[in-house]
Amino acid sequence: MRYRNTLFAAVITAGLAAASCAAPEPSETASPDWSVYEVQAASLEFEYRSDWQVEQVEALANDPAGGVSLRVHDADGDVIAWLDTGIITDQVCMGMQEPVAYTEYDSQMMPDLESEQGTEQRFVYRSVAPAAGEALVTYAVVSTPPPSAEEAACGLFDFFTLTEASGGRFAGVVRADEGSDMTAHLEKASAFAGSGEYRDVRRMLVSLRNSD
Repeated sequence: MRYRNTLFAAVITAGLAAASCAAPEPSETASPDWSVYEVQAASLEFEYRSDWQVEQVEALANDPAGGVSLRVHDADGDVIAWLDTGIITDQVCMGMQEPVAYTEYDSQMMPDLESEQGTEQRFVYRSVAPAAGEALVTYAVVSTPPPSAEEAACGLFDFFTLTEASGGRFAGVVRADEGSDMTAHLEKASAFAGSGEYRDVRRMLVSLRNSD
């Protein structure tokens, strides 16, 4: 699914915590260039490039049952994705006065990632651009279809459901180059969808699945 555009009002929330701890060793090799990382505390696993590093950090979980937080670094040491589980989110409807442009550059259903809440998970690469201000460009695993204008007015969140009580976040951002304006940022987002870096990040996120 490519280039779905909609105008609507929206509230965007996204975050990234600082990394602090060393990562466990990968549990098995999926191919010469890729490994499989087991998130045992959440009964999940995903594939990642062998020259990337997965770092376990202090958990952001607010579910009493707990959770885990990981940061994936590329070969240069930059954080390209974060995985958090045990996250309970609350949406607050805060409609904006001015519409924003919503674009989905790519998406794919993820049937191997099942939720106890019965939702269907998918990967999505998208951007939101307000009439004034900065655009936000993210790739993420989510449990919602493309939002309607009414749904978007109550917020866009890069989260997926997992357990009966909580969910998780497996996501990353495409940041604007220093000094660039919104148009340049969105052009970068569009071009990134055709890059090898995007292909690898997409493969990693889409590979997220239940391990038992």
